[in-house]
Amino acid sequence: MVRMKRFTFFILYIILFQRVFGDTLVTGTVFHRITNQPIGNVNVYIDNSEVGTSTSAEGKFELKITDGDSMLIFEHIAFKKTSKKLKQNSSDISIYLEPKVISLSELDVFGVNENGNFIDLNTKNMVSDIAVKDIAFRTYSDIGDILMNEESVLVDESSRGVKTVSIRGARQEEMSFLYDGVPVYHGGRTSLDLSMFDIGGMEEIEVLRGSHERASGSSGTINFVPSLTYGNSANFYQRFGTYNTGGYNGNFSVGNQSLSFNMGSGRSESRQFYEDVADVDILRSSSNTFITIGTKILAGTEIKLSNITNNRNYTNYFTLDSVNSSYSINTLKIEKSSNSYGSLDLYISDQSSIGNDAISSLSTARDDKQFLSGFHYTIDLENAFFDLNVERAQTKADWETSSNNIDLSRSLFSYSSTFGVSKNKSRDGLEIKEFILNINSNNTKDKKYSESYILNNISWQNSGVNFLFSAWDHLDNAIIYVYSNFGSGFRVPSINERYFHALRPVDSVQDSLLLEGKIMKEVGLKISSIDTRSAPRFRGSMSYFNYQYKNKIKTIQYSASPLQFPLNDGSAFISGVELNAELFTLNDFLGFRSIYSVYNYSDQLSFPMQPISSLRNSIMVNLGSMRVKVSLKKEGSRVLTTIGDDGVLENHYLEDYQSFDINASYLINFRDFKASVAIFGQNLNDDSQVLEGISIFDKRFYLSLGIQWK
Repeated sequence: MVRMKRFTFFILYIILFQRVFGDTLVTGTVFHRITNQPIGNVNVYIDNSEVGTSTSAEGKFELKITDGDSMLIFEHIAFKKTSKKLKQNSSDISIYLEPKVISLSELDVFGVNENGNFIDLNTKNMVSDIAVKDIAFRTYSDIGDILMNEESVLVDESSRGVKTVSIRGARQEEMSFLYDGVPVYHGGRTSLDLSMFDIGGMEEIEVLRGSHERASGSSGTINFVPSLTYGNSANFYQRFGTYNTGGYNGNFSVGNQSLSFNMGSGRSESRQFYEDVADVDILRSSSNTFITIGTKILAGTEIKLSNITNNRNYTNYFTLDSVNSSYSINTLKIEKSSNSYGSLDLYISDQSSIGNDAISSLSTARDDKQFLSGFHYTIDLENAFFDLNVERAQTKADWETSSNNIDLSRSLFSYSSTFGVSKNKSRDGLEIKEFILNINSNNTKDKKYSESYILNNISWQNSGVNFLFSAWDHLDNAIIYVYSNFGSGFRVPSINERYFHALRPVDSVQDSLLLEGKIMKEVGLKISSIDTRSAPRFRGSMSYFNYQYKNKIKTIQYSASPLQFPLNDGSAFISGVELNAELFTLNDFLGFRSIYSVYNYSDQLSFPMQPISSLRNSIMVNLGSMRVKVSLKKEGSRVLTTIGDDGVLENHYLEDYQSFDINASYLINFRDFKASVAIFGQNLNDDSQVLEGISIFDKRFYLSLGIQWK
């Protein structure tokens, strides 16, 4: 009996001994198949087992396996499930995940970033991701400068220093803006001032051309992705430039894989001048602070709390005009994802914009407040998907003006639903991929609380439909997409537009500002390489679009003044062709990027300050610690209509614009620290021009010094 117990104990000992000492530690890194960037939060587990782990922010993982384990599974909501056979010597392995392709209202090959709003949805528009934390961008003063130099978009800097952006030749008011995927409502102001956004608090910027279901009828969307680092880090940058231009920004983060606290601030100044007036400058200054807190304590859930505050001052010492404003956004966002039940984003956002304008003979003290709430839900079904987006916003405009006080509230309720049917690739050659239907509706009401005769109660109800058809083909090293997109959208006049429309000259058209309608058509082709590990990577696209407007809103500016008033200008159209190409050698030693757009207007006067063409060509050289970028920027002629005291309209033409820019940066690595030096030369061919006496497109030089920790 004793011998039997000893024998049983011996057998159990051998089994346990082999189990313990038969364990093997598998380590590895998970990468994005398109960008070669590491992917965090990937679920890694043994097939038919509950044993698993997840990758770190650097994409790394480690897991113990036994002799009987034969397969590892890799899962992420934004990527296709991948498996890896295990061998006895499986260690330090590299896994490449291929992004899923899920549809919106236009077609894109892949979403290529890991932090932005459009990655989980893999939007089907032409999307560019600008990693503004890169030291090469630290020589730019603000977001407007980055977009002007990196994208084929129009950045218009008004005579009072406001920087606005437009895409596809459309007006600035047709743009949609997001902050971490949450809509930014900029009060009653006519368009968002990009100069208020500093680079310091941003991780990246997403630029999306065309409309999508969360911004139906827009010509483009820009999403500002705030900095949120799950770890410890810090950086500081100082910028110097000609014409007494400069600034600084710095931020730090404290945290681990589950908790993160990020905080930073910055300040910048810049100047413009009149060509024929001595010792008189136009001075602009801005300051900003941001705080972002994130947690991933709950499985499949991320909770983010963010605050961003921007202050801006503008003074024209020649005309004695001045503008000061402060903008703040406070947002709580909850992101929940599940393989079985889809993904859900819930958010509430309190936004405010206050300031004082003293322009010409009109002075205004503005106090705009907005409260926004909404959710966005997406679920993948078998060979189909469903998407629902609901938003509700309440805006309060309380203005004291030299002409009449305004006390107005605007309520907005909007929703959009998208249903798509998709087909997996089943044979060689071009094959139908998707049919997608999007339905959207908006209900806007303005209600006044003062006795002002300027703005009355009014309401708008509008709805639109978008339809997408797409097909694709898989080649040996590339994927080709073709698509067509048709739809309708509407734009409600902003409070600012209603206000200045009411103050238009008495001999101008006497009507109320009407809803602007828009019919959108687009066809295009896209191509993208697949294998980037052993061959150069490339992307390209070509699209034709046509926008037909009804009750087109046109803006006319007063002569020698930044004041403008809008009018409905009947029917109008704009059509155009956009070409986009990228080519990078293996290891990104040499790269080339080109974006070209050309437009055809029914009447260019209906699209003030919009060029007939736009081109950005860039050559990038990566020498390890040193990177050099040479850019050519070209824009076609533009026209601006002004009205004088005598009521006579006059057209001002801005000639074709062309400039060469050079950006060079050098990075020094020392343990956990990085020091950087960057030089930026802008408009080196000195193709200066004058708009209403103010010199623009001047030759300028900037130097940026920075230090990073971790």
